[in-house]
Formats: sequence, C-alpha cells, structure tokens
Amino acid sequence: MYNRYGDISKFIIDMEQLSIADDGYVYISKEEDYGIAVEMESCYGPLDEVKPFIAFLAKHICELDNLVQRFHQKKRVKNGGRGYVRLPSPIGFLRFDYSQSMENDPTPQEKEFPFELEIIYIEEPNSIAFDYWCTVKNTQLFVTFEYKENQFFLRKYGAFDCIPDNWEESK
Repeated sequence: MYNRYGDISKFIIDMEQLSIADDGYVYISKEEDYGIAVEMESCYGPLDEVKPFIAFLAKHICELDNLVQRFHQKKRVKNGGRGYVRLPSPIGFLRFDYSQSMENDPTPQEKEFPFELEIIYIEEPNSIAFDYWCTVKNTQLFVTFEYKENQFFLRKYGAFDCIPDNWEESK
C-alpha cells in the first residue's frame, strides 16, 4: 500500500487552480482520483494566504501517508496491548503517552492499513492534521504532523500523542 498517493499528476499542485468548492473545501485531488480536500473553515488564514502551503502539501501527500503507514507497521502497544499510559487531557479527549505506551513491533509484518485520507486540517501554519476514514468499519483515524526545519514530523497517531522526531530509531 505504500506510495498509493504517488501519482503526482492526480493532485492539484498549481496554486492558481486551487479554489474553494461549494461545500467549503479546497480539493487537492479530483473525486474520481482520491477526493482529498483541505477544510477551510478552521484554516489559519484565507485561501490566498495558504495556497502556497496547500500546493506544497499536495506534493508531499505520498511521503506523509507512507510515514503514517510505517508507524502502523512498526509500532505496537506495550505489554501485549495493555500498556496504555494516559496523559492529562481536557474532558472529552483521550490521549496516551507515546514513549510510555508504544514499542517497536519485534516482528513487523505487512499489515493492511484500512484507511483512506479524506480531509486535511491546517489550523496553524506549522500543524497539519489528516483525517483518515476506515474502509472496513465506521471509524476515523486522526494523525497530526508538525512542519519545522523544512520537514514534517509525525506528532500524533490516533490517541497516541507526543511522538518524538526520531520515533523510527527509538525503541
């Protein structure tokens, strides 16, 4: 499933072609291709201000999706799935500490990643959230990235928060 969004020709990377659709989203791929959209209501700025970043993001969708899939393949919850360590969270939010709850899967196998990217949220200039929709049951997966020093870092995967820059090298 890696590189499933690798055909850059299916993405709108020309800033002049980006526009807000009737539903309030900016589509960065056609519906018949992937139908991925940026939600503008909560975006940190108006479309003209964020167009360059949206076009830049469209060019890196495959790379970011591959990063999410690698995390899904390589990590597991400690103690046989019972090692969740909660973080203090506001009411209505459930967060687990990555460093205390996750470990490398000692036998990583190719696991199906039953999610498709649907909506992107850009609430801050350096924070991007992907909303994945599951293809086999009615559930969603939210993944957050931080953009700094000209690269993206995975910060949150579902309820697992505080993912470090070097998670791929960590145990």
